[in-house]
Amino acid sequence: MLAQQIKIRGEPTADPQKCRFVLDGEVLSRASVSFTRDSDMEKAPLAKQLLDLPYIAQVNIAGQVVTLTGDNVESWPAIGKEIGGVIRSQLESGEAPVTEEVMDTGNSELFDQVNELIKNDVNPSIASHGGVITLHNVSDGKAYVTMGGGCQGCSASSVTLKQGVESYIVAKVDEVNEIVDITNHSEGVNPYYTEPLPQQSTGGSCGCSSGSSSGGGCGCSTGGSSSSHDHGAGCGCH
Repeated sequence: MLAQQIKIRGEPTADPQKCRFVLDGEVLSRASVSFTRDSDMEKAPLAKQLLDLPYIAQVNIAGQVVTLTGDNVESWPAIGKEIGGVIRSQLESGEAPVTEEVMDTGNSELFDQVNELIKNDVNPSIASHGGVITLHNVSDGKAYVTMGGGCQGCSASSVTLKQGVESYIVAKVDEVNEIVDITNHSEGVNPYYTEPLPQQSTGGSCGCSSGSSSGGGCGCSTGGSSSSHDHGAGCGCH
């Protein structure tokens, strides 16, 4: 369970009616679940409390990200603190945000398979360059990830993702044909780390220079674990 004083960062998306709320710890350790106002939320108290807000129409929970779809929301920053308060209050209550019964078994197995590859094979490769990749959702043949540390805001991150991570995951998992980056790269360099990794390169924002590994700009060829820490508040929640 997440610790006290949960940090939450709101991130707008290309869709003005969607906003991602990224926590500094996992809400769900596997799978991805979605709820609308018509869903049975008896065993999903976090979704119920968020959908009780009149301006929320859909809730998706995956990993450490809660993605909300609004109902004619005009300004996410204006409601971000209220949303952050609802999320924080529910998680700190000690009650599971979503029970095991709610999770779809098939989807969770696929999520676990991709997540293990990222944690065990991909992240060890990019960790030496200060990077980390986090899986948030797998659906319809697509795996949705964020790129943290030195990979966030790096101009070569798309090369790392497509030539390194995507080619590796797609070759290993038949059900996945694309990796989708949902990172907010505009937040700058190294927002997730409070201090550089011991082996972090000085060759660029990803630790990438002309001599970086063949997998891409963040040094990923096949892809070691690294953790991320949240510091921001893009949609008004802290």
